[in-house]
Amino acid sequence: MRTKRLYRAGVVGVAVMLVLALGVLPAAAEVAGDIAAGLPLEQVITNAQAAGLTMDAIISQAMDAGANPQALFSAAVATGADLSQIFSAFMAKAATNPDLAAVATPAAMMNWAKDAGKDSLTVANSMMAAGGDLNVVRSFLSSAGYAGADTYTYTPPGPPPGPPVAGPTFPGGGGGGGGGGAPTVGGGVASPSI
Repeated sequence: MRTKRLYRAGVVGVAVMLVLALGVLPAAAEVAGDIAAGLPLEQVITNAQAAGLTMDAIISQAMDAGANPQALFSAAVATGADLSQIFSAFMAKAATNPDLAAVATPAAMMNWAKDAGKDSLTVANSMMAAGGDLNVVRSFLSSAGYAGADTYTYTPPGPPPGPPVAGPTFPGGGGGGGGGGAPTVGGGVASPSI
């Protein structure tokens, strides 16, 4: 009896894993299918994001399905996707697709982002966050008329600030003398005598 239960549990577990594993395939087919159906690229991206696809997967699958690179880029920007993720996804796909690499150069993509309404400094910072070359970014800024193009530097954002740190609290006010700050070493708290 116990063996039958374990067997059933195993069969059910395998079935669930198969369904989950195969559940990824329709999302991949969805990008190509949405493009083939003539949906606007913004809608293709929105549908793919709703299906749980990353920007890398969306860009890759859309390019494999024959999407126009500049139109796809503009649609990704219009959906509000993070610009550095868009740059990164295009650069990753271009690394394995020479035709895309010839069209979607970092300089071209920065101009596409500017044409899509992004300001030059946001474009530059996003390209640098995606791993762009500083000289290419400076050249873009110079051509965009940015006053400090030749001295532009990028500092990646640090980790988000954590919660404020408070010193430990002790019963009875924390021992005397310190004015309520962090406990002092070697004073203020009596130790029990042995």
